Amino acid sequence: MAADVLTYNALQEINQELKAESVGLSSAITAAAGGGGGGGAAADPNVLSSLKYAGSPNFGLQCMIPRNPESGSWTGGVKVCDTSQYHRCGCCCQWTVPGGITCARFQIWGSGGGSGTSCCCGGAPNGGSGAYASVIMPVSSGSQYTLCAGCAYCCHTERGQMTQDGCPSYVQGPGLTNFCAEGGESNLFCESKSRCLHTVNQTNWCIYMGWCICNTGTDYCVDNPDIAGTAYPDNRRDMSYQATANCKSFYGSATSGDVYGMPGQWSYFAYDFGSNNACHKHPGVVGFKNCSCCEAQMNNENGGCCYQACYCAAMCCSPGAGAWGYSTCGGDNNGFADIGKTGMVCVSYK
Repeated sequence: MAADVLTYNALQEINQELKAESVGLSSAITAAAGGGGGGGAAADPNVLSSLKYAGSPNFGLQCMIPRNPESGSWTGGVKVCDTSQYHRCGCCCQWTVPGGITCARFQIWGSGGGSGTSCCCGGAPNGGSGAYASVIMPVSSGSQYTLCAGCAYCCHTERGQMTQDGCPSYVQGPGLTNFCAEGGESNLFCESKSRCLHTVNQTNWCIYMGWCICNTGTDYCVDNPDIAGTAYPDNRRDMSYQATANCKSFYGSATSGDVYGMPGQWSYFAYDFGSNNACHKHPGVVGFKNCSCCEAQMNNENGGCCYQACYCAAMCCSPGAGAWGYSTCGGDNNGFADIGKTGMVCVSYK
């Protein structure tokens, strides 16, 4: 009985702490929703912490990131990214603060991670999206800043090649220290380890993932026999991974401003072994909510064979988006994967 009372009291204390945290976050969301917040007020530590580890489906928390200066509005801006038709390469330039400019907002998106190829009946999920960071801070006319948008891997991954994580985007200059957003994660091996919270290797399995991870972790193969105890429930090879934050993050500090940001994201991925159907859905990209949650279904057509890489035209305009996945059920070992999208740096000033 004494143990029950102690347990009850401990749970009550935890509930009170959670209620207080919830009230604080609700107030912050309400305040931010009115206009995105300004750059002058001190940041709430609870808000910064919640954003740092937020993932889909809580990506709407990005509304808590300040968007506007403390007073007035932005009068100009600069964008640095790959503007070619491929939207995958990096780009760097030096920006000199124009005369009369006293405040700037720096935003950075790490480039997207690549995806893997196929193996017999198998494939690979989407690559992870890059991390994001933002800061509003005072600047001085004539000061110079280096703006670098990260490069996604330049080539499509073929069978036998390693997938590539996206490169980071960053800004260097007066008042900023180590202001950087990492590129997206690409490897299925890393994804499985992150989501299943235990170490996997070439011949091990993951929860709801009863197949072999092949080709140094870049893809999966569903032709292997089930082994009791390696998947949950036993002898089940279907899989469903929800969109969630990955290990790629943002860093940095400013002498007169708070750095906000959100981590890179894994996409939603589901696979039905019996029908060889796969579903890929991209997570959100901060600032591009209307064109970054594309979905692609890949089906075993008429009980026969199919192989294809997913594609969604809207994702081409989203910086930091991970590559589309690949799926095959026809023994294809010669396909090549998609590549992530370019990183980006945006500067707004007044």
